[in-house]
Amino acid sequence: MRLEDLVLPLRTSPRLAIAIPSSLVSEVFDSRERTRKVGYVGRAAAIFRVEEILVYVDDVPENAKFVEDVLKYLEVPPYLRKRLIAVNPNLRRVGVLPPLKAVHHVPQAFGLSIRDGVVIAASDMQSVVDAGLDKSVVVRKPLAVGKRVTVEIEKALPRQYLGKVVEKGSIKWYWGYEVKIFNSIAELFKYLKSESYAILCASKKGDIIYTVEEKLSKTLRTVERMCIVFGGPRLDVDEIAEKYGVNIQEYCEITANFIPRQGVESVRTEEAILIVLAIINYFKEKV
Repeated sequence: MRLEDLVLPLRTSPRLAIAIPSSLVSEVFDSRERTRKVGYVGRAAAIFRVEEILVYVDDVPENAKFVEDVLKYLEVPPYLRKRLIAVNPNLRRVGVLPPLKAVHHVPQAFGLSIRDGVVIAASDMQSVVDAGLDKSVVVRKPLAVGKRVTVEIEKALPRQYLGKVVEKGSIKWYWGYEVKIFNSIAELFKYLKSESYAILCASKKGDIIYTVEEKLSKTLRTVERMCIVFGGPRLDVDEIAEKYGVNIQEYCEITANFIPRQGVESVRTEEAILIVLAIINYFKEKV
């Protein structure tokens, strides 16, 4: 493999998802710090090319909604936020969020001609897309006004660009994450099982990571999608599952302790996400 291939943010197999509890923000009451905390999760997800962030309710739905709103805001390219993001009290403190700077936020930095945009006008024959450039992009197909789309620039004309719509799934680069909410951990696990995800649970009560290294490596080689499920500030994922009457062994293929002999009383969820994803990324590249 060429060195340049290792530094490009390609989408690689398996596609990664993470699942986090709504209680992520339950012990933080200052809106600024709540927002910042969620921002760390979004940044970690983008760094390690996570394609889905699944939020499951384990305390109150309002917390899940807060997490969803902030994560979705962070994922939208800054040049589109005024057009796509409505006024929302959950977004009052988004000024403290760290910039995501994923590929779809700064495609020019990677030399790409693909950009996210929003449809601002349309007819029966063509649509006009604002893609944050000096000129609009014209696409020769009708699209719904206000819709977010991804376009590839094909030609520059004096007053406009010509382009085509591309499906996000066809892009070989990492192109951000999607956010979904689940009403319970049981609903989350049923969804993951029905969609054939390999499920990995991160818990201090799990097997120490090096004892399941071979099994993890084999899983990463053979599956198309993997979801890593995290617990919250008070309870590990297995404890949350037990609290709500879910047998974690029925769903999780691997339950691992990624931080043996941790030197602090508890590891924050956003810290655990960064640590676990770094280790998973190592194994993904190694296999």
